[in-house]
Amino acid sequence: MPKEYLRRISDQIVASQRPIKVLRAVNWGPAVHARFFKHHARELPRPEYPALGFEPEAKVRELKTVRRQIRGRNPVEELLRRRCDEFILIVQMLAARGTKRFYELSRRVYGDPRDRFPDHDVDNLAIARLWASRPRARDEEQSYTAEKAARLITELCNPLLGGHVRVGVRRRLTANAAAGATRVTLRKGARFSERQVRALAHHEGLWHVLTSMNGYRQPILPVLGVGLPRCYESQEGGGIVAEYLTGQITDERFIELGERTIAIDMAARGADFLEVYRYLLARFPPEKAALMSERVFRGGVVEGGAPFTKDAAYQRGYCRTFNFLRAALEQRDTELVRAFLSGKMSVDDAELVRDLIEEGLCVGPVFLPEWFIDIDRLNAIVTHSVTMNRFSLPSVSRYYAKRRKRKEIQGELVWRHRDASDSEERPDVAGADEGDLGE
Repeated sequence: MPKEYLRRISDQIVASQRPIKVLRAVNWGPAVHARFFKHHARELPRPEYPALGFEPEAKVRELKTVRRQIRGRNPVEELLRRRCDEFILIVQMLAARGTKRFYELSRRVYGDPRDRFPDHDVDNLAIARLWASRPRARDEEQSYTAEKAARLITELCNPLLGGHVRVGVRRRLTANAAAGATRVTLRKGARFSERQVRALAHHEGLWHVLTSMNGYRQPILPVLGVGLPRCYESQEGGGIVAEYLTGQITDERFIELGERTIAIDMAARGADFLEVYRYLLARFPPEKAALMSERVFRGGVVEGGAPFTKDAAYQRGYCRTFNFLRAALEQRDTELVRAFLSGKMSVDDAELVRDLIEEGLCVGPVFLPEWFIDIDRLNAIVTHSVTMNRFSLPSVSRYYAKRRKRKEIQGELVWRHRDASDSEERPDVAGADEGDLGE
């Protein structure tokens, strides 16, 4: 394949997608929430969406024209072809805002709350319910305004990103933060704890922005700056992994992510905005419950049955990205991880990108996240993970439950196991029957 041909196709995809701003097109303005609370949170909100900034049919034709120029069937060209198809779906999804077709296309782009993992027989909703059931974290003082948080994020990110990242504050955001190619934006009026600010720095700046910057610096395939097909789950999940690996996450974060996916599933099964809001109101303050409900219904149908499914990608993305990292590092394959950091991609595309680096069609990452720079600490985390895989947590829990039961029966603490010579039963050592089964 001529490099000039690949670069031309890649540049055309980057240029064609530039006006397609998904979150900007579906987010609600502050006035929607003001009216909602003015009516005592008893009436369905009536969002109004801004103009898309492009004509959908013309944009679809433009992307199809680019797609027809991709002549071959090799893995690189298939990736580029699928990326064109994905952008076409996104354009069609945005053109269908406020209808059930929006939800149908959202599921094709971002997945569904009940999707099963391709590498394990686990479904996304089960992980979301697990996260939502975890113990609440202690309240941390939210002493940082959005403006103060922006300054700290800049201080944390710029040394690792060559001083290129910009951090600003904007009113029209549903999330507390969002990231572009070189910019992190915080929601005006939001408040943060110091841990939350540091988590945002690693998630938004040192993951989303970092992978964009590495991707746009590709000499042949700068399309890696906007992402290869289905990069969303690895982008969102990878951001949560970055929070975990740098010690900036609490169970409160996992709880919120789990509840978001549960709320999407509720809406998909027919719950309207008010029902989802009341469900979340039992778990979060009113303003947060309303903003979380907006994340579920933005772009979709507030009467229920057609949510926006983007937030359902977090559990799948987190589990798959963490497992990808520990599998690669267990095989001493740090070059595979470096390839994964070279742009925005699914974990399934990392091996192809590594091959392309070896062939000279891609280059390794210019910028590295903090958690990868300290490779010894990262390897220690993987060692801990693979060690704990040797033990079945249900078996360990049963072991301690038996000890508690014997204590209740005997009225005293049991300090040691039963002597094996006094019984034909096997000693109830933790994991004795299931030592290598894992979870």
